[in-house]
Amino acid sequence: MSRTVRVTLTRSVPTDADAVFEVMTDLDDVSVWLPAGLDVDRYGPDLVRLWIGRGGVHHIVERRVDVDWESRRITWGTAGASYSGTARVLHIAPGRSAVTAQVELHHATHRATVETWLHHALDGLAEAVAAEHDCAPWWAGTVLT
Repeated sequence: MSRTVRVTLTRSVPTDADAVFEVMTDLDDVSVWLPAGLDVDRYGPDLVRLWIGRGGVHHIVERRVDVDWESRRITWGTAGASYSGTARVLHIAPGRSAVTAQVELHHATHRATVETWLHHALDGLAEAVAAEHDCAPWWAGTVLT
């Protein structure tokens, strides 16, 4: 029997929330900041195809993507899918934001891998935003969530 496991991470980014969300939702270039072993291609207006490589084995999955510009939230997958999740960009202060990402998975044995991938993805997003908006990718402040 499998049970749903949630992995949630938050990363501060020293850039305006709208700028971070713009980079995060550019589905044509999302693979630029995702960790090695994860590749994404836009498959349709609201669909992406993910190539997930792990231990020499590759899995291809398709997920529906919903972008909510007002809430600065992106959701992928559906309830019951092997992997689904949300990422939201929060406005902290002018020039300061935080990204909170949550992934739900139905195989607890994959938790450590998902945590590592999510950690690297948020680092990669911060670096991509920094490169695009000419700022440091890290902020030494504290984010309260």
